[in-house]
This record gives sequence, structure tokens and C-alpha cells, in this order.
Amino acid sequence: MKHIFTFLGLFCCCALVAQTIIGGSNYHDVEVTSSNSTGVGSDSATITDQGLSPNLIASSRFLAQASLGADYEAITMVADQGFEAWLDNQFAQPVGLSLKDYVYDLTEEYKDSLIANGESIEDVSPSRSYWRYAWWQYTMTSPDVLRNRTALALSEILVISEVPDLAGEPLGLASYYDLLLQHSLGNYRDLLYDVTLHPCMGIYLTHLRNAKTDREDNRFPDENYAREVKQLFSIGLYELNIDGTQKLDNNGYPIATYDNGDIAEFAKVFTGLNWGDSESFWSGRRVDSSYTIPMKMYNEYHEPGAKFLLNGEFVPNRNPVDGIADINDAVDNLFNHPNVGPFLARRLIQRFVKSNPSPGYIARVATKFNDNGSGVRGDMKAVIRAILMDQEARDCAFIEDVTAGMLREPITRYTQFNRAFNASSDNGRYLNVMNDFKDRTEQRPLSSPSVFNFFQPDYQPIGSVADMGLFAPEFQIANSLSTIGYTNEVHDWTYEEESMQDWRVYSPSPSSGDEVELDLDDEFQLLQSNKVAELLERLNLVLASGQLSETTKTIIADTVKEIPQAQVEERLYMALFLVMVAPDYLILK
Repeated sequence: MKHIFTFLGLFCCCALVAQTIIGGSNYHDVEVTSSNSTGVGSDSATITDQGLSPNLIASSRFLAQASLGADYEAITMVADQGFEAWLDNQFAQPVGLSLKDYVYDLTEEYKDSLIANGESIEDVSPSRSYWRYAWWQYTMTSPDVLRNRTALALSEILVISEVPDLAGEPLGLASYYDLLLQHSLGNYRDLLYDVTLHPCMGIYLTHLRNAKTDREDNRFPDENYAREVKQLFSIGLYELNIDGTQKLDNNGYPIATYDNGDIAEFAKVFTGLNWGDSESFWSGRRVDSSYTIPMKMYNEYHEPGAKFLLNGEFVPNRNPVDGIADINDAVDNLFNHPNVGPFLARRLIQRFVKSNPSPGYIARVATKFNDNGSGVRGDMKAVIRAILMDQEARDCAFIEDVTAGMLREPITRYTQFNRAFNASSDNGRYLNVMNDFKDRTEQRPLSSPSVFNFFQPDYQPIGSVADMGLFAPEFQIANSLSTIGYTNEVHDWTYEEESMQDWRVYSPSPSSGDEVELDLDDEFQLLQSNKVAELLERLNLVLASGQLSETTKTIIADTVKEIPQAQVEERLYMALFLVMVAPDYLILK
């Protein structure tokens, strides 16, 4: 049964205005109005029609920020374990599977299938879909869920993209995400250095085969990476106070962190790099794995001489030329700039907790970046702990603050839905290409339209958000097409029972057991006993972190009850659908 749902009205930053969902068939029009009410019951209540345990609500909300989705069992475990203990456990988790190795494994399986069918494997390269399969495999199976959540956030700060030049390089994309996973709970200095030498970044921001100055050929170092590593990856455009506010000069104007001359000097640093397996500076890559090997320095093509950095520092005139030493100096110069703490703090808070962190919140996180308490700068564990355990993240009083909260980005809604209901296949694989999802929601990991990500941290939708001087980054991709597209996605996840769009590894004979199904047994049992209220409390906890208002729950319950009681599946699908498109769910407070 198909339904067309249209959202009317505009999204707001923290609480949505009334929206109308127009349904087909015999369902009445449903008006869903957001509310700050959490519907908290007594301490003794768990999943009953009386409400939710505050401990469970707090745990669900914590995991909505700290992971890419959690089921009921994970929520109850965190409620028993406590947040600090959970963080300690996550910090101790090793990196899960290697996405790069998983892409290799899928490629070998494909080759084996061709051989079995008597076909040639000559010139077989990894499919562009394999890196997406690997990403979903990690997301759905690896226990280090905080690491993956952080890696996704970093992928939207230190941006590379399939669009346009890397679309056919699944090994490179998988390798780059492996790098983010490796360093997401490590040190930001190491991350910045390794990102600089990754060939995908070298292609994306054009410093691979960036040669030294040759005035006779009118050739000068490419400035692309030299600009973006400052503007987007480390210090930003203007000097900042520790709380993220801009420093001002004597005339009240912001103070630029760098100028065109600084870009030109840094561009000299990022010269002399080529493929890690190249035979010479001007030679091309040799194999598919070239995208997984750090770039190699050719000192004869690296700009010689001193280079002026920021804050009066400089790269010395090394003799002989040592390009890697120069890059280390430049990375150190940026990493130790006082802007990095507040710059990164604000962007990470926006990805985990809220679109409009207070200056105090930014300052507290930036302070941990500057010193983790043991004299270490750039410790990502300390930064992530500070973000997730800050009073603005944990104190429920902030839920009533109009500046609190954020629009859930589409990919986190998608992962949460699948993880909440333990989506799985018979063979344990997740062959999800996400093509329809990308077309409909304008988002898929490592596929932003530019180096500025899918949305920018300072985006202000026209209307009340901009009028209040607030920001709402995710709304930059929340337009009429993507909003309708998202509702169509949810329809497919629920009514069509297609939570993932799978393409098979093997050709021409598809493998069996790849179809992904949701585990909805507990939810079915509640409806089989006609416990509609209990079902909504369970969905309220697992999906909405207790944020569905009493009005919203009543509307959804009344709509579900219009469906004959014997049609249990239809009732459940309607409940799932309406929760996932409810404004109370879409805004994480």
C-alpha cells in the first residue's frame, strides 16, 4: 500500500512548527506539532503505557549523540553501566575491521565467482560499490561505535568526496575512512599529518604532483590544499578566543588568520609529492592499491629554501632539501595555533550534540584539546569525552532552551533505524549501495558536493533561525525535494521492508542470503496483544529518546487504531513510519 506524504511549513532550528502529513487510503489527515515535553513517567516505569524510565531516556539520548544508533538492549546496558564507564570501554576498543581489506575480500570473492563460471578475471578491479558495502559492514557489526561516530563527524570536516574524481576509487575511499577510524580517538596532529599525505586528499585538493616553482615554464606551486588545510581543517578564517568568539582589532573588525601571502608560502611546503608507488615524480599510479599508500616525497621537485609560516614561525632553508621535514614543520605550526581548539570544538559539538553551543561549552572542550589534563595537546579521547559529558549535552534542562538541539542529519537517521532493529542478513553481510538514499536525501558518506561538506557550520535558514542569529547546518540539505525524498525512504524501510538497497557481489549468479531484514519481533508481540501505547513508548525510547510529545503520541496512536486490529503488520508499519517522520524525532534535543 503506497502513501504520499507532504510536509507543509518550514523547519526551525530546535522545535518544528506544526506540519501536516497528508495520507492516502482511509487514514485521516494527521497534524503533528512538536513539543519540548519528554513524556517522562515515574522512576519505576520502563516500557508501559505510563511512560519511560528517566534513566532509559537519558541513556537513549546519550547514545543518539555518541553512536550511529542503538537497540533496546544497548540502551538498557548503558543505563546500568553509566556513561563514564561506557566511554572508558569504548576508548579501550580496538579498531574494528579494515574497510580497505574488506574491499579486497569482496573483490577476491567476485574473481572466484567469475572463475567458477569459466570467465576471465583479467583487468578486474574493485567495484565502486564495495567501499559502501564496507562502510555498512563496519557500521552494523563493529563494537567500537563511538569511534565510527567520530570518524563520520571527521569525514564532514576533513572532507574528500567521490564527486567527481574519486567515484571509481573504492580502495582509496575505504583507505581514507580507515585513516579517520584509526585517528578518531587518537591525536589530531597525527590525523592532520596523515590526511596531508593521503593520495585521495592529494587528488581531491590537487597537491599530488604539485611541483616546485619553475619560472621559465611559468609554473608555481598549487595553492588549493595550502588554503583548505587552514580554512577548513585547522584554524579557520579569523582569529578566535578560547570560547570560539572572534578576536577584534582596535577598529572592531575580525582579525584574519592568514592572507594570500601565507597561502603561497604554505603551497611551497606541499610540493614534491607523488604516488607512493610511483617510479618518478611525473609517473602515474601503478595499481589500484596506489590509492591506499601514503604519497612519496621527491625532494628534487620540492620547493627549496625557507618558507614563512604563521605567528612568526618558518621552515628553515634545509640543505639538502627535506620535503617531509618541511611538511612536519607546517603541520606542527597549524596544529599548535591557538585557533585549532575552539575551531574544532565547535564543529564537533555541532556534529554530536547541538547546532548552537554556548561560548562556555566551546571553551570547555577547547581547553581539553589544548591540554587533556596530562599535558597532551590534541587528544581526541579527551575532546570527545568533554563534548559528550558537558552539562549542555547531559543536563535535561537545556532541552527547554530554544538554542538547544539539532536536526538529525539523514545518514544518522538511516543508521539508527537499522541498528535500532538489528537489521541483518542470513550471511551477515550488508551490501548497501545507498544510491536511492543519496538521490533522495542528498547525503552519503564521502560524497559531499564540495570540500565544504553537505552543509556548512554557519548555515542559517531564512526565517526565525536567521532572525535570532542562530545556525542550523543540516537544514542546508533540508529542502522540499530531500524532505519528500526522506519520507519516501522511510516508506521503503517500513512498508516495503527494504531497509537497504543491495547490489550483489557476484555476477552473473547472485549470492544467496544477502537480503537484509529488520528484527521486529518484540514490536509485533506488543501489537498482537493490542498494546498500542506500549509500542509507542518502546519506539519513543529506541528511536526518539523519549522526545515524542503526548500530542504526537496520541495522534500516532489514534492513526494506528484506525487500522483493523488484525492487520498487525500494517499497524506496526504505520507506527514506525509516523515516528520516523515526526518533527519530535527529527530534532534531537
